[in-house]
Amino acid sequence: MAEDALALALTAVSKTYGSVAALDAVSLDVRAGEVHALMGENGAGKSTLLKILSGVVHPDSGKAELYGSPLDLKTLSTRRARRAGIGIVHQEFSLIPSMTVAQNLFLGIEDARGGVLRGRAMTRRAEELLARVHADVAPDILVERIGVAQSQLVEIAKALASNVRVIALDEPSAVLSGDELDSLFTVVRDLAANDVGVLYVSHRIDEVFQLCQRYSVLKDGRNSGSGLIADTTPDELISLMVGRSVSQLFPASGAVAGDVALEAKALEIEGLAAPVDLELRRGEIVGLAGLQGSGRTRLARGLFGDVAVRGGALVVDGAPVARSAPFAAMSRGIAYLPEDRKQLGLALEKPVGLNLSMLAWRRLRKGGFVGAVGERSLVRAAIERLGIKTNASGSDIVGRLSGGNQQKVVIAKWLEMLPDVIIFDEPTRGIDVGAKEQIYRIIRELADGGKSVLVISSELIEVLGLSDRVLVMADGRIVGELPGHSTTEEDVMQLIVSSRGDASGAA
Repeated sequence: MAEDALALALTAVSKTYGSVAALDAVSLDVRAGEVHALMGENGAGKSTLLKILSGVVHPDSGKAELYGSPLDLKTLSTRRARRAGIGIVHQEFSLIPSMTVAQNLFLGIEDARGGVLRGRAMTRRAEELLARVHADVAPDILVERIGVAQSQLVEIAKALASNVRVIALDEPSAVLSGDELDSLFTVVRDLAANDVGVLYVSHRIDEVFQLCQRYSVLKDGRNSGSGLIADTTPDELISLMVGRSVSQLFPASGAVAGDVALEAKALEIEGLAAPVDLELRRGEIVGLAGLQGSGRTRLARGLFGDVAVRGGALVVDGAPVARSAPFAAMSRGIAYLPEDRKQLGLALEKPVGLNLSMLAWRRLRKGGFVGAVGERSLVRAAIERLGIKTNASGSDIVGRLSGGNQQKVVIAKWLEMLPDVIIFDEPTRGIDVGAKEQIYRIIRELADGGKSVLVISSELIEVLGLSDRVLVMADGRIVGELPGHSTTEEDVMQLIVSSRGDASGAA
């Protein structure tokens, strides 16, 4: 098929809800064999557009073509969309945990003859689909027994089961990292190589530049810009999404670094290649940069006592931490906000208020009980302080909030522990640019208020924009330190590359 053949063309698609225009004359085209980035803040219209493509929502007006043939969006249903070759992989999984992988793949399109399912044929087809997406799972295993990364690949295989010709992936990498992310990228590239048109929705600008050939940006339900990835920059994409440059997203430092709050002295953290020596000072943000697998998260977890420490010392405010355990670290004022907020940072099925107050119960207790009045006051103050979009009582279920507001709940929860050292591991993963700016402001205010902050991020632009100092990691060790705001991405990569050369030479 010709590389420039249009797989999908949308023209002047509009959708209103009452007086609110979710989409206002949006046009977009995806070519066969390309990965096309769809970008924009939450509320920009991306989700509405995907719902229209999947037949869940019908537009007020607009036209569509699928490989040159008219596609009636106003009568499109989920079944018709699937039969037409349109696959949508939503951010929230649609798999049924109590069913097998194969049953999920063919749900609604089972292979049957005379009312009898052709089990062997479906199993063979399931094996083919799973192999195509590099999913290392058996067709007969229950979905509840497979991990998040494999579930994501099964979702893609489910879309492919209908001989998909256009597929939209909504934040597919939000819960993945390392080898899992590499597997996803391989699958996406394979889809494009087989002439499938891929619409890729992501907040992670770095992966957009790795995967995509063209981009379309939505802002406030309208087209904000489009073009070739090769002809743009991350700063320009951010400007299209939020209306200002990337440099304006990061607040300026308002404090001078003070006394040492935390010091690691030859700290031997299990899984790292070399002992760790570092200082974190009050009033500063230290960034931890490095490629996936460099040891950044393991270092952070070592400081928090969440992985074994074999030797050396961890000193907080001049006194050693007695033992390596999260409880010991927390008792000395160290907070660690993990990269996976859904699995490790929140009780998703519980109310916002419960999540906010759980680390403050010890100081809220009176006579062995947590005081209800004090807890309600704490919750209201935390919601207001961080601008969490939820009701004032905190009765909303936290799992129903947006990603940005969930992250604010995680931050607020740990702040109620009254920490002096705060470690942020991927603080803006999976949230839009507008919410990122709010998180950046909160992190800077913490440092300006005298806290010591360590930030880990896979987005170098984030590390450099936020940090007063940058520690660079490679192959399980700290290989250098750079000034924050004046350092470039090229400086960091050069340090990583040169450190590997030094290591091989020394060997």
